[in-house]
Parts: sequence; C-alpha cells; structure tokens
Amino acid sequence: MRQIKLTWNVSHLTPYSVPVTLSGSLFAPDQAIATERPVDLLVCLHGGSCCGEYYHPSYLDPSYSFARFMTERGYLVLALDTLGMGNSSKPEPEKQLTLEMIAAASNFAARQAVGALQDGEWLQLPPHSKLRVSGLGHSMGGMLSVYQQGRFKSFERLIVAGWSNLPLELGDTDAASVQASLSDGGYIPTDRQTMRGFFHLSDVPEDLIARDDQHAGLTPVTLALAALTPGAVENEAGAIECPVLLLYGEVDVSPDPQREASFYPHASDRTVTLIGHAAHMHNMASSRLQVWQAMDTWLQAH
Repeated sequence: MRQIKLTWNVSHLTPYSVPVTLSGSLFAPDQAIATERPVDLLVCLHGGSCCGEYYHPSYLDPSYSFARFMTERGYLVLALDTLGMGNSSKPEPEKQLTLEMIAAASNFAARQAVGALQDGEWLQLPPHSKLRVSGLGHSMGGMLSVYQQGRFKSFERLIVAGWSNLPLELGDTDAASVQASLSDGGYIPTDRQTMRGFFHLSDVPEDLIARDDQHAGLTPVTLALAALTPGAVENEAGAIECPVLLLYGEVDVSPDPQREASFYPHASDRTVTLIGHAAHMHNMASSRLQVWQAMDTWLQAH
C-alpha cells in the first residue's frame, strides 16, 4: 500500500488571520488500479479524540488498518484530519470554529484531491477512468459527513457509521451531563477510561486499547457540543439524496438503529446494517472484517 501525506491551505474558508491548514493521507494500492470499473475514492472522517490514523493506525498490527483492507480491493482511501484535530490546525479562539467552516474545509480538500487525481498529480489512473467519490464518517465524523453531504453534496454515496440523529446513548456515560460539563471553548481531551465499555467489548485486547489510547488527541468543544445536541444535523440529513448506509455495532450510539433511516427521507437508498461482536470503535472490534466487508459489499452494489 502506498501512502501520500497531504496538506491543504484552507485559510480562505476561515475568519482567522493566521494560516490554517488541513492534513490528511491518501492511500493507494501497490499494484496498478483496475480499469474494468470506476475508480473508487473513499473520503474518511474520524470521530472525537481520534484523527485520520483511525483508518490506518500505524502503531497497531496491520490487520487493524481499514485503509489496507480497502486498497487491497482496489479503492483509494483519503483519510482526513478534521480541522481542529490531529495534524490539522487548531486555530484560536476555538469558539470561532463552526460546523459550516469545518465541513467546508473537508469538502475543499476532497475536491482538491479529486482534481489532483484526475490530473495525474499523485497517481497514474487508468486512461479515461471515472472517479467515483464516496464518503465515510465514523462517530462524530458521521455527524460531519452528514453535514458536509447535506450542504455541499461532496459524495455519490455515503456511509454513516456509529452516528445517531436520535439522542446519543453513550453506555454508562450520560450525554446531558457530559454536555453540561464542557468548558466555554478550547480543545479538550476525552476521558476514554469512562468510555471503555462503550468503545470496546471485553474481547478486545487490553494492550491494544492502551496503545490506541496513547494516541488519543484533542477535540474542539464546538464539535463536542454539536455531537451531544440531538438533531444537530437533522436538517442536513433530510437534504441528502444519494444512497446512504447506516452501520452500527451491537454496542453503539443509537437507541433505535432501524429508526435512523427515517432521518434520510430523500436518500435514493437507505440501508441499515448491524454488526455483532463490535462496540462503538468498529475498527478495533474482533468483527472489524465483517464491518469492512459490509461496507465494500454495499459500495459495490450502489
């Protein structure tokens, strides 16, 4: 698998007087990309306390790499660090960040990547190939992907994994209490210890969890508050017209996964998939291959 680290200047999309950049990585197959079907680019948005490494955790065994799994099947994977997280800029004051601004930055990066791929700037795609762009958002990234698609129509298909338009269920953690405890602004850590039973089932190795927790990052309060607000992106979900896959583990954020489809009344396809033996952090679950295979199968069918 090839990895290309990328940075985009998104200052023009923000009110900040200092340079603001968005980071990400493009993953591509080692072998030549097949010519018999469109080339699939999957733009991936991560959740709170994570970054783009959620899709390729280089500090874990390669079997935990979603990017590796998908590139072996011919996909291109663009894993972004959400503005304010990971290696992307964390501009101050944080409270000036908005969902609109963050989604606009991710949309800009995705469209710039499409243009560069079509121009052969990074990879040599098959001649006259069609580039098909899909979105994947996990957890808070699911919220952002819904917002981005509803406002900017970035994608031809959308996978929303571990995000709920219903009031969130966070295991033993009370969402309203978490929301009330947030500071007035800034970039904050996530208490992963209290989220342990919600993030992972008991069969996930403790040493793996510990290594992943060591790589946890900060989350903008703007996004944390939005994610804890019921209906935060309900209007955007209602504007989505492309096919949508809604995917959940057996322990996850939605109190009623089947009801989630009703928030996408105009989507051309609404598929709800439940994966057993997985908690909220799908890519760490013992059944992660089932999660990824379900995504691949759905993408190929749509």
